[in-house]
Amino acid sequence: MNSTSDHDPSTPEPADEHPPLTEEDVPRSLEEIDAALVRLMAETEATVNRLRAELAERRQHEAQHAEIERLEHHLAEATVNWSKVKEFFEEVLRELTGRQAAAPGEDERPLGRPAGDERRSGPGTEER
Repeated sequence: MNSTSDHDPSTPEPADEHPPLTEEDVPRSLEEIDAALVRLMAETEATVNRLRAELAERRQHEAQHAEIERLEHHLAEATVNWSKVKEFFEEVLRELTGRQAAAPGEDERPLGRPAGDERRSGPGTEER
């Protein structure tokens, strides 16, 4: 803000403010009026674009802050999920060690065949 300006301090001053019009600046012909209006419209469009960009930036900033506020919730969710993963692996480990201790060699089926897919050989069981 200019310290020599008579501008109201409660309203922000635009970064690229033009000095107020003087008598010499007032357009005298229709062509000058048209040119001044075109210039004013271009400045207004530039200001609107700048304000839209600032608004989008503020909204993005607010969304980031909202996610930061929810960080504790996200971390709590992650903790619950990791504990379930741990429980799953502990159960699998118990099953594997229990199966090996109960009957060594019982789980020796060809690779790629799921449990319960034992194929019998003998009369009437030939593959076609």
